[in-house]
Amino acid sequence: MRTRKEMRRLADALIDPIEVAVPADPEVLFEALVASVSAWRGREVVVHRAAFPPHTASGLWLERESHDDVVVDERAAVWHQIVILCHEVWHMSRRRGAGGAEADGRSRAVAARSDFSLAEEQEADRFGMLMGSRLRTWLDASTDSVFAAESGGPASPESLAGRIGAALNYRGTTG
Repeated sequence: MRTRKEMRRLADALIDPIEVAVPADPEVLFEALVASVSAWRGREVVVHRAAFPPHTASGLWLERESHDDVVVDERAAVWHQIVILCHEVWHMSRRRGAGGAEADGRSRAVAARSDFSLAEEQEADRFGMLMGSRLRTWLDASTDSVFAAESGGPASPESLAGRIGAALNYRGTTG
């Protein structure tokens, strides 16, 4: 139970600062998420897109002395790249506070994580999927959803209807 609570808290911490127009352009949402992760980490997170060999990992995190490098599979759809990035963010969160990068600036040893039966990989997958499902609503939302409401309007998160809509994950009417 504790892990699920930690996941929800981290998801909230990463999503709350994001401000993008809804329905969101996938690339704009991705960049806003990267900026939010950088703020949470207190250091720059640089995302690289590269092709991974078939049937291998689709993401990789390298902790450097001054920044983090995250590599995601360039062939994945942007919404899937969000899931991959967040998978790596979960690994960052588990490592946070356990020291930084090596003092001489070399990146930490990178273990190939291709055994998806490992508990930590399954945890990271769950967090990636949680973030993907929460941010997917921003991509799929209609212009009249509570996610797209401008501050002060009848569906604004500050209004009663807006708070109810947000609690129910209301995405607006279907067109």
